[in-house]
Amino acid sequence: MIAYIALGGILGTLARYLIQGVIQSRAVTFPVGTLAINVAGSFLLGFIVRLATGSTIVSAELRGGLTIGFCGAFTTMSTFSYETVALLTDGEYWRAGLYAGGTVFGCMLATVAGLALAGRLL
Repeated sequence: MIAYIALGGILGTLARYLIQGVIQSRAVTFPVGTLAINVAGSFLLGFIVRLATGSTIVSAELRGGLTIGFCGAFTTMSTFSYETVALLTDGEYWRAGLYAGGTVFGCMLATVAGLALAGRLL
């Protein structure tokens, strides 16, 4: 199990670095890269959990590697928190609210979508 989680963590970290870098390089000051990663990670986590717990397709070890390892390293609420506080500190209240609301509600909706998609596949 530990090896699966470690490998998932490595892959999640690298995926986050690459994907966020591409997305954020196109943005100006809004942390859209972190927002996109958190929403995509929430969708992926919902999908994996539903698929893994509703069937025998995914082993417990693989589920741990994908959820704890990959998704845990891929999404980071600590970065979200820091970027929200940075926007507030800079007086960017509208952007901070948009970012925080988009992250929280976007991630919840993405999780529901992931659960629903996996449910349709079962």
